[in-house]
This record gives sequence, structure tokens and C-alpha cells, in this order.
Amino acid sequence: MSRDVLEPVRLLSAALVAAAVLGVGIPLALGLSNLSILGLYVAVPLLAAPLVARRVRGGSVTVTGTAAPIRIDWRLPSTAFHLVVGTLVIVLVATEVRPYGFYAGVAVLYGLCFLLIVTTPPGRASRAIGLYHLVVALLLVVFSVTLNYDFFVGHTDLSAHTAMTETILETGRTSTLLPGYESFQLWHVYAAFGSLLLGDGVAAHTTTSLLSGGLFAAGVGLVFGLARRLHPDETFGLLASLVAIAFPLYLFYGMYSIPRSATSILFVALLVALASRPTAGMRLLTVGLVAAVVVAHPVTIPFVLAILALVALAERATGRTEPLVDAYVLSVSVLTMGLYWLYAAEGLVVRLAGTIESVLFGPSESAVPEGVIASPWVELANYVPYGFALFFVVLGFLFLLERRARGPDASEDVPSSAAVASDGGRPRGSGLLTVGIVAVALVPLIFPGPLLLLDALAGINVDRFGHYGFAFVALTGGYGLYELVRRGGLATVLALLVILSLFTFAAVSNDFTASDNPVVERPFYTFYLEDEERQSFEAIDDGYRGEFGTDRVSCRYMGERLGAPCAVVDAADGDAMFDDHDAVLLREGELEDRPLQFSAYVDEAELPRAELEDRDRVYDSGSVSFHV
Repeated sequence: MSRDVLEPVRLLSAALVAAAVLGVGIPLALGLSNLSILGLYVAVPLLAAPLVARRVRGGSVTVTGTAAPIRIDWRLPSTAFHLVVGTLVIVLVATEVRPYGFYAGVAVLYGLCFLLIVTTPPGRASRAIGLYHLVVALLLVVFSVTLNYDFFVGHTDLSAHTAMTETILETGRTSTLLPGYESFQLWHVYAAFGSLLLGDGVAAHTTTSLLSGGLFAAGVGLVFGLARRLHPDETFGLLASLVAIAFPLYLFYGMYSIPRSATSILFVALLVALASRPTAGMRLLTVGLVAAVVVAHPVTIPFVLAILALVALAERATGRTEPLVDAYVLSVSVLTMGLYWLYAAEGLVVRLAGTIESVLFGPSESAVPEGVIASPWVELANYVPYGFALFFVVLGFLFLLERRARGPDASEDVPSSAAVASDGGRPRGSGLLTVGIVAVALVPLIFPGPLLLLDALAGINVDRFGHYGFAFVALTGGYGLYELVRRGGLATVLALLVILSLFTFAAVSNDFTASDNPVVERPFYTFYLEDEERQSFEAIDDGYRGEFGTDRVSCRYMGERLGAPCAVVDAADGDAMFDDHDAVLLREGELEDRPLQFSAYVDEAELPRAELEDRDRVYDSGSVSFHV
């Protein structure tokens, strides 16, 4: 391969190295050492990916796809997989909080999935076997939180959506309990119908957790289907699905059973439809999926439109002759959005401006600047899985550029005669490069470090893109992993096994996905309520009718599910923070380990206990106290 052909790849590699050095060096030179520390999770992958890409550039490739250096009877890793699953289930039953050993066991599961994928010859059976193991691994991680603990609240929206579902079950009609959610009740109706099928023995929030886990399990197959429509090798599709279930956002949204999480899977289904052969039936399905996205979460469609427009621009830049996103798709999306907004105008348009303002310029639910500024090493430790994901994304993008540079006649893994995929996909060409461009463009909007800095410095909240951009991250990262397997030997596979095990251990043990027992704890609230806390809330609500002050998690639960007249305490008043409230509710159990989120986070040392001692403690369950 001539040097000139690869010159764009070399220039980009040099630019990545320069960006990594400057991204850490400039803040350090300006005395912003905390931002420099935080930037390490981006800098290290930007340095490592070009070096690895250059190291394997001369590796051997095959025209037909992946040639694994070893072959293992799939029953061996599958048997080990099921033994580990059984052990981890026993661990969940025997422990109140997931131990670190559980995370290590999950890392072993993901490693076994990787071995199963790269050592089994491609075929229909291996495809089904691989997807089955990936789905089981995902569901174990998701349900080890949502079904293991009493009430998963996530970023607190789940309290409202559960209340809406329960109201539908009680009244038999769509809910008017919370006007802000009246315009998108498709998920609530779906969850209520599931609750009716499961019966009274299964709580509504448990039903939504089961449904959400099932949807994200289906998402594994959808990511595989999308990959297969862009590349002929099934190994790539399975590796892309593996990267998807190791991505922390995918795991968290699988736990967070709210409408916009479900909509993210509908968006992946839309991408699969767009990547399929454009028949009349597929066009109709596209319209149906766009309508489903709009109805399920109307405020989501602007973000979806932005990503679709980005795909269209990337396709024009790469010269793709059969675009995934054309004028028909964009016009259908805009028209459907406009029609539904008009239909729901009474409840939606009135609050649309406020919603857009809060989404784009309001404070993020999961991003608090104090954590970035005060404890950068803690934040960095929790960004480790994103660093691994970024490494594979950058590596995949470099390989895609190299693939385009060398052309279809030089060791190309896509035969030029394969004009149309046998699985119903469009003609293959620059589709994967388009995906790579979109993934790289979305990195600052999806990965948490840049997002938290944007929110801290400018108050711009763009984390909604994370709901719909993970598929591009999975495909591009999966391609980087695929090329490493394809070009490397046994040593490369073993090295990747270690890297993936570390990646997945970090993905399931960080504070974003494992707030119950993270390896490195951030100063934020726990993402679930214990049964004793919920019982205490109900007892207090039965005995006290006046307004009271409390933390944000408690107020959303009690206000939206129990109808209690609560208010979030303003922590800016310092020692006088409780003076404006006739009564105060505190989650004492949470406060032992974590700060409480009032208008700002307040830990035990900062809490004005002297003011509370002047009040009567009329209720104390150990986990919750109430002062009047």
C-alpha cells in the first residue's frame, strides 16, 4: 500500500496525538489541574488508538472476513458461561448489596461471550448462540439492579412515570395526574397492559423494569441487524452488539424504564429499517417507526431529527450513492412531528418552550459541576469505561478511513460483487464510514466528560443525545474490535480478552451504573429507594397533611406517587436552610453513606443538625426521620 494512500490516516493520527497532548497540557498550563486530570480519560485513548492502528496496519487479512487464530467447541465457553451465571444469581440472593465479586463475575461473562464470538465459525447457529449469550449477560446486569432492589428511581423521573402507570390501572383510562406527561402516555399504557397480564402479584414498577429489560434485550438483536446491513461478516455484528451491552449508557437506560429509554430502542429499529432495501413495505414501516418515536416521546423527535440530519450530511460527505437518510425520511419525520404536536397542542405546545429550555439549558439531572471541580480523580475513575469505549471508537474510525483509502480491490473484506446484502440490506459501500463520522461527531454529546464540562461552564444540557447515539458508538467501536481480531493472531485475541474484561468490569462497577456499591463512589445520591424508606414515606404521608421540606429524590417520589405537598429544601441558605419549612423529612440511611440532593448536595457534616434538634422528631424508622 502506497504511502500517499494512507496520508489522510497518518494526518488524522498526528492530529489526535496533538489534541491529546494539548487537551491535557493547556488546562495544566492555565492552572486548571482538575480539568487536566479529567481530560486524561480522553487523552489516553487518543494517544493509544493511533499507535495500535499503526502497529496492526500491516497485519494479515482475509478476503472472506475473520479468520480466528484458534477454534474452540462453543459448548466449552457456553458451559462455563452458564456456570458463572448460576453462581452470580446465588450471589445476588445471598447478599443485600452486590459485592465487587459480582462485577468480576460479569467481566468473566463478557470475556466468555467474546471468546464464543471469535472462536466459533460464522453461521446461523453461531449467530443465534452468540446473541443468546449476549442477551443473558445484559439481562443479568440490568435485572441485578431493577429486580434486586425495591424501587429504582434513576434520575428520579421514574417516580412520575410509575404514578402515571398506576393511575391508568386504577381508572382504566389515560392519566391526567401529571399534566406535563399527558402528551406521551404510550409507554404508560404499554406498562399498564403488561401489569394486567402479570396480575396483582407483580407491582407496576416491577412490570416496567421487566418490559424495559426486554426492550433492551431486543435492542441487542437490532444492533446486530443494523451491523449486518452495513457489513457482511456476522462476527462484526456480534462484536458491535458486545460493545453496545458494555457501554454504560446502554446499561443505565435498560434499567431506567421511562418513555425516552424505550424510544431509544425504537430509534435503533428505525435505523435498521433505513438500512434495509427500500421497498414499499419498508417505507411504510419507516413511517410507522417515526410515528412511534413521536407518540412515545414527542420532545425526543428534535434530537432524532438532528441525528438523522447529521447522518444525511455525513453521507453527502462520503459520496454514498444509496443514502440511508434522504429527503423522504426527513420530510416524513418533520411532518409526523408537526401533526402530532398539533394534535397534542392543548397539553404539549403550551409547555414546549419551557421543556426545550429545560432540556437544552436547564441543569442536567445527572451532571453536577461540584463533582468535576472538587473531586476530579473520583470522576476520572468513573469515566474509565468511557475511555475504553472511546479507544475502540477512534480505532474503528481510523480503520474505516484506511479501508476507504485502500479501495475495494486491496484486501477488501466486502466483495465488489456483493451489490446487495442477502439479509435485505442496501448496497454496501461507505455506509460504515458514515456511521463512523456520526459517532465521532456525537462523542462530545454522548460521553460524560465533555457533557459535564458544558453543563458546568455554560448550562447547556445535551445528554439526551446519549439516548439515541449509542448505536453509532457500538458500530464504530465494534468495527475497531473486529479489525483487531481480523488482523491479529492469538496474542492479539488474548490481549483483547484482557482489555474487554477490564472494560466491562469498569462498565458495570462505576457509579453511573452501580450506585448501590461502586468501586469508586461519587458524591451523588443512590439510584434506588429501599423498601423501608418507601414504607416510611407512606406512614408519614398518612399522619401528616401539611407541606414539608425534603431532598429531591424523596419529594419527587412522595409528591408524584403519594400526592404529598412537599418542597425541595434550598441549600443556599446554609444553616437556615430549614427555616422556611414547618416540617422536614430526612433520609437518614442515605445520609450515612451519601449526601442528600437538596437544591445542592449536602452531606452529614454540612447539615444544620442544631436547627433540627430544636424541632420535635415525631417519626424515626432508622432510615427516615421527620421533624416538625
